[in-house]
Amino acid sequence: MITAATLTTAAAATGPYWHGGGFPFFVVPAFFFLAFFVVFLVFGVFRRGSWRAVADARAILADRFARGDISAEEYRARLSELSRK
Repeated sequence: MITAATLTTAAAATGPYWHGGGFPFFVVPAFFFLAFFVVFLVFGVFRRGSWRAVADARAILADRFARGDISAEEYRARLSELSRK
């Protein structure tokens, strides 16, 4: 039969962990999740910025060609230069 004295002795023997003490281990995965999320956001913003710059350059080049500011040969040459970068 389990008595109050037995439970008290068991609680004293197990230390503070019996009552919910100790290190909160969910903090470690949460930290790594947050770190990966921040890295993903930072590199995503940098990549999106460079994609946008190339797309804007192509749009400007197409507009200049449509207005007749540049010839077809110059348009193709500049477009191929943008595609290499």
